Amino acid sequence: MALIWLYTSVSAVITTCFLTVLFILALFSNLLVSHFKGAKDKRDTRSSKTPIRPRKQSRVSSANSETPLSIEVDTLNNIEYDHIISSVDTRPATYQKEEPNISGSVNDIEMQENPFADVLNAEDLRLVPDLNYYYSQYGLQIEEYSVETEDGFFLDLWHLRLKNAETIAQDRHPMLLLHGLLQSSGSFASGGRKSLAYFLHQSGFDVWMGNNRCGFHPRWNGAHVRGQEKWNWDMNAMIEFDLKALVSSVLEKTHKPKITLIAHSQGTTQTFMGLVNGERIFKDGFNLNDKLENFVALAPAIYPGPLLEEKSFVKFMVNYINSPFVFGKKSFLPLMMTMRNLMVGSKLFSFLSYIMFNYLFDWNDTLWDRDLRDRHFLFSPVSISVKLMVWWLSSDSSVIGFNNGSGKIFPDALTFFPVEDESPKNGNEHCHVNKTRQNTRHFPRILMFIPKQDRLVDGERLINHFVNHEPHSLYKLWYIDEYSHLDVLWAHDVIERIGKPILANIRLPERPIP
Repeated sequence: MALIWLYTSVSAVITTCFLTVLFILALFSNLLVSHFKGAKDKRDTRSSKTPIRPRKQSRVSSANSETPLSIEVDTLNNIEYDHIISSVDTRPATYQKEEPNISGSVNDIEMQENPFADVLNAEDLRLVPDLNYYYSQYGLQIEEYSVETEDGFFLDLWHLRLKNAETIAQDRHPMLLLHGLLQSSGSFASGGRKSLAYFLHQSGFDVWMGNNRCGFHPRWNGAHVRGQEKWNWDMNAMIEFDLKALVSSVLEKTHKPKITLIAHSQGTTQTFMGLVNGERIFKDGFNLNDKLENFVALAPAIYPGPLLEEKSFVKFMVNYINSPFVFGKKSFLPLMMTMRNLMVGSKLFSFLSYIMFNYLFDWNDTLWDRDLRDRHFLFSPVSISVKLMVWWLSSDSSVIGFNNGSGKIFPDALTFFPVEDESPKNGNEHCHVNKTRQNTRHFPRILMFIPKQDRLVDGERLINHFVNHEPHSLYKLWYIDEYSHLDVLWAHDVIERIGKPILANIRLPERPIP
């Protein structure tokens, strides 16, 4: 007990200093970029450095003859290359519009206007950390459920429905949205009428938003969870218990045999681990592959990117996340949650959250609707365990996690979803964990949206795995040049480039694969 007290006391001092220095440097960096640098696009525009190398080469064709450089489609490998430039801030420095040629077409990269610009005029821009405040203005409400996991944690499950509706709509296909690290599923809905959650609901789907333990207000069953057990969990528990509880709850409440799961970042890690390694993780016969009709992965976090080795503050966390004297053994950076509880709803809190994310990960608001930026940060951060961050960051050889063991969790050269006669290599020796199934309809349909400017994860490595080792009728990939890790949620044109392609390509019980 005395040792735990010592860990807590020392780590509190160190993490306070850590956050203070981080804040000062983030503020200085933001001021420097805003006032002294001349370039409009301040992001790190390098990719992960992993080249995309399909085993089967295909001639890439333009999706639109009038804009040959905007969208290119590799039909053999099911990859759509999105080269669209949607903001003047992301034009290449050498951009120069050419005159039409004799045939009348323009040899030019298409400049897309914001297709939902007028919607912003109707949005309430006050900062209220309550989704119901905004959604009640659209004639909708966020219905809140509490779901208990088998190991005794209470999860928040939010249901988007018509205001005052008496029953759950049985004619709608259910979709469960699952958030990223240090976020809540409010990230899918914070854009209001311009959010994916709103768009999916208005398109006729039954939208549910799931939240992992411990969220904004950690809760657990005191009869099952005591002392150190409150924070003694990592990704494996979030798959075995949280993911299972959320999926099972939506299936039970909607009386449907399968759902569509749409996840961002950490949520994609959970889901892929459940789909690929579920035979080893779930202990009671639960099979995630049989519960999902579709899985949509936004900025999938499967393999680590170079940013973990480049950014000084990220490297500090990588090197010391295992030390209980630095980050403790309970909740990760509890001061962060204290500041949220004191300041959330103020412009200052949202601004500080933005500049710290920007400084750590080189993400910025170039592609976001600036008027909605502060609102996006109302629904993060959330409480997580130090042990979870150890799983994500540790370079210790004894920790099989994201940074150190992704190649063991997701072996590059083995097939995750084997099917008869269609897997790239036949034979059980080339399969990972899942048993061979008759065809890809016995696995979820997988759609992946991979941002090229996302250096936190190595999306190109994931592309290489799928095009070279998975059945091609199982999946479809979008590789988006100008997007980074959070743009797949908050870009001003996210409905056009993420929402509509999802609906055009998912598999529904009454509709075959597009």
